[in-house]
Amino acid sequence: MQYKYRRAKIEELDAVMRIFVEAQNFMEANSNPQWPKGFPYKNDVEWSILGGLLYAVTEENGGIAAVFSAVNYDCDYNVIEGNWLTEGSYLAVHRVAVSDKFRNKGAAKFIVNFAALELAKQRGRLSIRMDTHEKNAAMRALLSSNGFTECGKITLIRDGSVRIAFEKII
Repeated sequence: MQYKYRRAKIEELDAVMRIFVEAQNFMEANSNPQWPKGFPYKNDVEWSILGGLLYAVTEENGGIAAVFSAVNYDCDYNVIEGNWLTEGSYLAVHRVAVSDKFRNKGAAKFIVNFAALELAKQRGRLSIRMDTHEKNAAMRALLSSNGFTECGKITLIRDGSVRIAFEKII
């Protein structure tokens, strides 16, 4: 399947939220408590779209297969129990969610191997950093099998929950 990525559009907010709900349901079905009911919150997603931080991965016919956000800095990454691979600038990739219709069809792999890599290079970043819940087996496997190194644990400022931190040098 051929994928492309672009910034998400505000008129796609409802479609994006459906993808987040599908991803949340998938996590819950797989005993992964990473995203509690309602997370990410609609007003946060709207802000991410308007701020140009949320990207849509589209398939050949233009439908949204997946979404992710990309930022140049994440304060949650300032303190790590372990060690990052780099000390320089990085691209933080968050909120990766794949539509049920495109699950296991390479959309998440496209994000970590192409879209995030391309964005990081465009922005002059040295690496890509991501984090996930210890029970998110699917994401941990995806990152480990696509060149990311497990670097340690971080604690989220918003709620004190712990995440496994990964980094990939580009």
